[in-house]
Amino acid sequence: MNYLYVLLFLLIFVACYIFVVRYYTKHELKKYKTGNKFRFKTKEFSFKDFISKHNFLKTKDLFLSKQGNPLRLDSIRYYLLKISLTIILIIAGIKNFSSFYVAVLLGLLGFFFLDIYIYFHKKSRDLVICSDLYNVINSLYLQLSANVPLKNALKFQFENCKNKEFRKAMIEFSTTYELSGYNIEKATNFLSNSFDITEINIFCNSLQELNSTNNITEILDNLSYSLQDKKIEQLKDSTRNKVVLITVGVIIALTNIIMLIFYPLFISIGKGFNNIFR
Repeated sequence: MNYLYVLLFLLIFVACYIFVVRYYTKHELKKYKTGNKFRFKTKEFSFKDFISKHNFLKTKDLFLSKQGNPLRLDSIRYYLLKISLTIILIIAGIKNFSSFYVAVLLGLLGFFFLDIYIYFHKKSRDLVICSDLYNVINSLYLQLSANVPLKNALKFQFENCKNKEFRKAMIEFSTTYELSGYNIEKATNFLSNSFDITEINIFCNSLQELNSTNNITEILDNLSYSLQDKKIEQLKDSTRNKVVLITVGVIIALTNIIMLIFYPLFISIGKGFNNIFR
């Protein structure tokens, strides 16, 4: 009976979803036709074009792009994978455990699994980018202290970046700065909109203060000092991962050695007991 209830719930959900999609589509078509602004093209109109108009999908696309699109996810793949994992785990819970409550728990796990993965991916990625930003700020601080022009100091800062996404963003940042006629506000807006990291926003705000203050080196020095904790945390995180890998490798090696040494001994002892009690 529980299995039938779940199937009935899924059918109702799908039916409601299809009804809402069709209603919204008809509403949009009617609105464009009455305004004489819509030209219907059967080849260009697609499901992806339709759902891209939803605000929550645009928000999710923006969020995922700022996280570097983990697993190459966009809003469509994100929600499809989220729903698929939920349904699969619910069905697996019902079939394997024959319990509605276990199925609900597994369904919740499937529903929030992607969010948990993205959270830890963001945390690890932010540490690496902040470590690169720490190197960029120190390099920029030294060059500006030596009276190097900002346009020259920013040009090759991407060489201090190990993260591919941040390295690419720094290249585009310096290129935008040059092509915009050295408009620092336009360049920093691009960089801050590419990531959802507080330290990058502070860095961009510091560069924007260049035109209104002469103490930008002091601001960069303070920001560098605050990023030291992030740098230390990133080093601890990488060290911890290496220690875990080494520990697992040592355990596997010791297990193999123990099996190679003691397995023949156990076999001979077993044969001895068989001969004694035969």
